Amino acid sequence: MDYGECLKHNINNNSLGNWPGEWASYFSLILWFIWKQRNEKIFQGKALSLPSLFHYVTAKAKEWAGIWEAASRKLDVRSKAARSEELIGWKPPPVGWLKLNTDGAAQGHGGEIGAGGVIRNSNGDWIKGFVCRIGAGSVIMAELWGILRGINLARRMGIEFLIIESDSRLALDLIQQPHDPTHLHASILADIRRTLAQNWVVQLVHSYREGNRVADWLSKHSLVYPFGMHELDDPPKAARAKLREDVIGVSIPRMVIRQES
Repeated sequence: MDYGECLKHNINNNSLGNWPGEWASYFSLILWFIWKQRNEKIFQGKALSLPSLFHYVTAKAKEWAGIWEAASRKLDVRSKAARSEELIGWKPPPVGWLKLNTDGAAQGHGGEIGAGGVIRNSNGDWIKGFVCRIGAGSVIMAELWGILRGINLARRMGIEFLIIESDSRLALDLIQQPHDPTHLHASILADIRRTLAQNWVVQLVHSYREGNRVADWLSKHSLVYPFGMHELDDPPKAARAKLREDVIGVSIPRMVIRQES
Protein backbone atom coordinates (compact mmCIF):
# COMPACT_ATOMS: atom_id res chain seq x y z
CA MET A 1 0.00 0.00 0.00
CA ASP A 2 1.56 3.32 -1.05
CA TYR A 3 1.40 6.59 0.91
CA GLY A 4 -1.69 7.93 -0.84
CA GLU A 5 -3.63 4.69 -0.45
CA CYS A 6 -2.64 4.52 3.22
CA LEU A 7 -3.97 8.03 3.86
CA LYS A 8 -7.21 7.33 2.02
CA HIS A 9 -7.69 4.00 3.80
CA ASN A 10 -7.30 5.52 7.27
CA ILE A 11 -9.30 8.68 6.66
CA ASN A 12 -12.24 6.83 5.09
CA ASN A 13 -12.40 3.92 7.56
CA ASN A 14 -13.82 4.57 11.02
CA SER A 15 -13.55 0.94 12.17
CA LEU A 16 -9.75 0.97 12.44
CA GLY A 17 -7.82 1.41 15.67
CA ASN A 18 -8.51 0.25 19.19
CA TRP A 19 -10.04 3.51 20.41
CA PRO A 20 -13.65 4.59 20.94
CA GLY A 21 -15.14 7.07 18.50
CA GLU A 22 -14.19 7.69 14.89
CA TRP A 23 -10.74 6.45 13.87
CA ALA A 24 -10.52 9.01 11.06
CA SER A 25 -10.61 11.84 13.60
CA TYR A 26 -7.86 10.26 15.70
CA PHE A 27 -5.77 9.57 12.61
CA SER A 28 -6.02 13.19 11.46
CA LEU A 29 -4.96 14.44 14.89
CA ILE A 30 -2.02 12.01 14.97
CA LEU A 31 -0.79 13.32 11.62
CA TRP A 32 -1.10 16.89 12.84
CA PHE A 33 0.93 16.20 15.99
CA ILE A 34 3.61 14.38 13.97
CA TRP A 35 3.85 17.38 11.66
CA LYS A 36 4.03 19.70 14.69
CA GLN A 37 6.88 17.67 16.20
CA ARG A 38 8.69 17.70 12.87
CA ASN A 39 8.55 21.51 12.80
CA GLU A 40 9.80 21.75 16.38
CA LYS A 41 12.75 19.54 15.48
CA ILE A 42 13.66 21.65 12.45
CA PHE A 43 13.11 25.13 13.87
CA GLN A 44 13.71 24.66 17.61
CA GLY A 45 16.03 21.66 17.75
CA LYS A 46 13.60 19.67 19.88
CA ALA A 47 13.64 15.96 19.09
CA LEU A 48 11.92 12.93 20.63
CA SER A 49 12.88 9.29 20.29
CA LEU A 50 10.54 7.18 18.21
CA PRO A 51 8.92 5.44 21.26
CA SER A 52 8.54 8.78 23.05
CA LEU A 53 7.07 10.36 19.94
CA PHE A 54 4.60 7.48 19.60
CA HIS A 55 3.37 7.80 23.20
CA TYR A 56 3.25 11.60 23.05
CA VAL A 57 1.33 11.72 19.80
CA THR A 58 -1.21 9.03 20.69
CA ALA A 59 -1.80 10.52 24.15
CA LYS A 60 -2.34 14.03 22.78
CA ALA A 61 -4.60 12.76 20.01
CA LYS A 62 -6.76 10.89 22.52
CA GLU A 63 -6.86 13.94 24.78
CA TRP A 64 -7.96 16.29 22.03
CA ALA A 65 -10.44 13.85 20.55
CA GLY A 66 -11.97 13.25 23.99
CA ILE A 67 -12.39 16.96 24.61
CA TRP A 68 -13.96 17.41 21.17
CA GLU A 69 -16.39 14.51 21.62
CA ALA A 70 -17.47 15.74 25.06
CA ALA A 71 -18.03 19.26 23.79
CA SER A 72 -19.93 17.96 20.76
CA ARG A 73 -22.23 15.85 22.93
CA LYS A 74 -22.91 18.81 25.21
CA LEU A 75 -23.70 21.13 22.33
CA ASP A 76 -25.88 18.49 20.67
CA VAL A 77 -27.93 17.96 23.84
CA ARG A 78 -28.39 21.69 24.38
CA SER A 79 -29.36 22.29 20.76
CA LYS A 80 -31.94 19.52 20.75
CA ALA A 81 -33.41 20.70 24.05
CA ALA A 82 -33.73 24.31 22.90
CA ARG A 83 -34.84 23.71 19.31
CA SER A 84 -38.50 23.77 18.38
CA GLU A 85 -40.62 24.46 15.31
CA GLU A 86 -42.50 27.75 15.45
CA LEU A 87 -44.73 29.65 13.05
CA ILE A 88 -43.05 32.93 12.13
CA GLY A 89 -44.81 35.85 10.49
CA TRP A 90 -44.93 39.62 10.47
CA LYS A 91 -46.58 41.16 13.53
CA PRO A 92 -48.24 44.59 13.36
CA PRO A 93 -47.15 47.31 15.79
CA PRO A 94 -49.48 48.49 18.56
CA VAL A 95 -52.02 51.20 17.76
CA GLY A 96 -50.25 54.55 17.71
CA TRP A 97 -46.93 53.04 16.68
CA LEU A 98 -45.38 52.42 13.27
CA LYS A 99 -43.04 49.60 12.35
CA LEU A 100 -39.98 49.86 10.12
CA ASN A 101 -38.75 46.61 8.61
CA THR A 102 -35.35 46.76 6.90
CA ASP A 103 -33.02 44.32 5.19
CA GLY A 104 -29.78 44.28 3.24
CA ALA A 105 -28.71 42.29 0.20
CA ALA A 106 -25.31 41.51 -1.29
CA GLN A 107 -24.11 39.83 -4.47
CA GLY A 108 -21.38 37.78 -2.84
CA HIS A 109 -18.81 38.97 -0.32
CA GLY A 110 -17.38 42.29 -1.43
CA GLY A 111 -19.83 42.52 -4.31
CA GLU A 112 -22.59 45.01 -4.96
CA ILE A 113 -24.90 45.71 -2.03
CA GLY A 114 -28.29 47.31 -1.52
CA ALA A 115 -30.95 47.76 1.12
CA GLY A 116 -34.68 48.15 1.39
CA GLY A 117 -37.36 48.82 3.94
CA VAL A 118 -41.00 49.54 4.60
CA ILE A 119 -42.91 51.50 7.23
CA ARG A 120 -46.36 50.16 8.15
CA ASN A 121 -49.06 50.93 10.70
CA SER A 122 -51.03 48.70 13.05
CA ASN A 123 -53.36 47.69 10.20
CA GLY A 124 -50.44 46.60 8.02
CA ASP A 125 -50.96 49.51 5.63
CA TRP A 126 -47.98 50.63 3.56
CA ILE A 127 -47.04 54.11 4.78
CA LYS A 128 -43.69 54.52 3.06
CA GLY A 129 -41.02 52.33 1.55
CA PHE A 130 -37.55 52.71 0.15
CA VAL A 131 -34.80 50.97 -1.77
CA CYS A 132 -31.17 52.02 -1.74
CA ARG A 133 -28.46 50.83 -4.09
CA ILE A 134 -25.21 51.41 -2.22
CA GLY A 135 -22.22 50.09 -4.17
CA ALA A 136 -19.65 47.48 -3.14
CA GLY A 137 -19.48 46.10 0.37
CA SER A 138 -20.44 43.32 2.75
CA VAL A 139 -23.76 41.93 3.96
CA ILE A 140 -23.45 43.55 7.39
CA MET A 141 -22.66 46.88 5.73
CA ALA A 142 -25.86 46.54 3.68
CA GLU A 143 -27.86 45.72 6.83
CA LEU A 144 -26.53 48.77 8.66
CA TRP A 145 -27.16 51.08 5.72
CA GLY A 146 -30.72 49.75 5.51
CA ILE A 147 -31.34 50.62 9.15
CA LEU A 148 -29.73 54.05 8.81
CA ARG A 149 -31.68 54.97 5.66
CA GLY A 150 -34.89 53.71 7.23
CA ILE A 151 -34.62 55.65 10.48
CA ASN A 152 -33.55 58.81 8.65
CA LEU A 153 -36.66 58.48 6.49
CA ALA A 154 -38.81 57.99 9.60
CA ARG A 155 -37.33 61.11 11.22
CA ARG A 156 -38.07 63.21 8.15
CA MET A 157 -41.65 61.96 8.29
CA GLY A 158 -41.98 63.14 11.89
CA ILE A 159 -42.71 59.68 13.33
CA GLU A 160 -42.66 59.70 17.15
CA PHE A 161 -43.14 56.02 18.05
CA LEU A 162 -41.27 53.49 15.94
CA ILE A 163 -40.40 49.80 16.14
CA ILE A 164 -37.32 48.99 14.06
CA GLU A 165 -37.23 45.36 12.99
CA SER A 166 -34.33 43.59 11.29
CA ASP A 167 -33.45 39.94 10.67
CA SER A 168 -29.76 40.71 11.28
CA ARG A 169 -29.04 40.00 14.94
CA LEU A 170 -25.44 41.03 14.35
CA ALA A 171 -26.45 44.48 13.12
CA LEU A 172 -28.74 45.03 16.10
CA ASP A 173 -26.03 43.87 18.52
CA LEU A 174 -23.46 46.21 16.98
CA ILE A 175 -25.82 49.18 17.26
CA GLN A 176 -26.41 48.54 20.96
CA GLN A 177 -22.73 48.08 21.83
CA PRO A 178 -20.55 50.96 23.09
CA HIS A 179 -18.89 53.07 20.42
CA ASP A 180 -15.66 51.58 19.08
CA PRO A 181 -13.78 54.05 16.85
CA THR A 182 -11.63 51.24 15.45
CA HIS A 183 -14.59 49.24 14.13
CA LEU A 184 -14.77 48.88 10.36
CA HIS A 185 -18.27 50.41 10.32
CA ALA A 186 -17.78 52.90 13.17
CA SER A 187 -19.01 55.85 11.11
CA ILE A 188 -22.32 54.23 10.08
CA LEU A 189 -22.88 52.92 13.61
CA ALA A 190 -22.27 56.38 15.07
CA ASP A 191 -24.82 57.90 12.67
CA ILE A 192 -27.40 55.25 13.62
CA ARG A 193 -26.88 55.75 17.37
CA ARG A 194 -27.04 59.53 16.98
CA THR A 195 -30.35 59.31 15.13
CA LEU A 196 -31.83 56.82 17.59
CA ALA A 197 -30.92 59.12 20.50
CA GLN A 198 -33.03 61.99 19.17
CA ASN A 199 -36.36 63.07 20.62
CA TRP A 200 -38.56 60.08 19.78
CA VAL A 201 -39.42 56.64 21.15
CA VAL A 202 -37.84 53.70 19.33
CA GLN A 203 -37.46 49.98 19.89
CA LEU A 204 -34.95 47.68 18.20
CA VAL A 205 -36.38 44.21 17.59
CA HIS A 206 -34.95 41.10 15.95
CA SER A 207 -37.17 39.25 13.48
CA TYR A 208 -36.51 36.05 11.62
CA ARG A 209 -36.50 36.33 7.84
CA GLU A 210 -39.95 34.74 7.66
CA GLY A 211 -41.31 37.81 9.48
CA ASN A 212 -39.34 40.23 7.33
CA ARG A 213 -40.30 39.09 3.84
CA VAL A 214 -41.37 42.43 2.37
CA ALA A 215 -38.13 44.14 3.38
CA ASP A 216 -36.22 41.10 2.12
CA TRP A 217 -37.90 41.45 -1.28
CA LEU A 218 -37.20 45.19 -1.41
CA SER A 219 -33.53 44.78 -0.53
CA LYS A 220 -32.96 42.17 -3.23
CA HIS A 221 -34.66 44.31 -5.86
CA SER A 222 -32.76 47.44 -4.80
CA LEU A 223 -29.89 46.21 -6.95
CA VAL A 224 -31.84 46.85 -10.16
CA TYR A 225 -32.40 50.53 -9.28
CA PRO A 226 -29.96 53.36 -10.07
CA PHE A 227 -27.43 54.14 -7.34
CA GLY A 228 -28.76 56.11 -4.39
CA MET A 229 -31.88 56.33 -2.22
CA HIS A 230 -35.34 55.89 -3.76
CA GLU A 231 -38.48 56.51 -1.68
CA LEU A 232 -41.58 54.51 -2.56
CA ASP A 233 -44.99 56.04 -1.87
CA ASP A 234 -46.72 52.88 -3.08
CA PRO A 235 -45.65 49.24 -2.89
CA PRO A 236 -44.22 47.66 -6.05
CA LYS A 237 -46.79 45.38 -7.68
CA ALA A 238 -44.62 42.30 -7.23
CA ALA A 239 -44.44 42.89 -3.46
CA ARG A 240 -48.17 43.33 -2.89
CA ALA A 241 -48.90 39.63 -2.42
CA LYS A 242 -46.43 39.48 0.46
CA LEU A 243 -48.01 42.59 1.97
CA ARG A 244 -51.47 41.00 1.85
CA GLU A 245 -50.12 37.82 3.43
CA ASP A 246 -48.64 39.86 6.28
CA VAL A 247 -51.96 41.63 6.84
CA ILE A 248 -53.94 38.38 7.12
CA GLY A 249 -51.31 36.83 9.37
CA VAL A 250 -49.68 34.21 7.14
CA SER A 251 -46.95 32.41 9.08
CA ILE A 252 -44.18 30.08 7.94
CA PRO A 253 -42.78 27.20 10.02
CA ARG A 254 -39.16 27.51 11.12
CA MET A 255 -36.90 25.61 13.49
CA VAL A 256 -35.97 28.08 16.23
CA ILE A 257 -33.35 27.82 18.98
CA ARG A 258 -34.40 29.75 22.04
CA GLN A 259 -31.77 31.28 24.31
CA GLU A 260 -31.63 29.83 27.81
CA SER A 261 -32.67 32.30 30.48
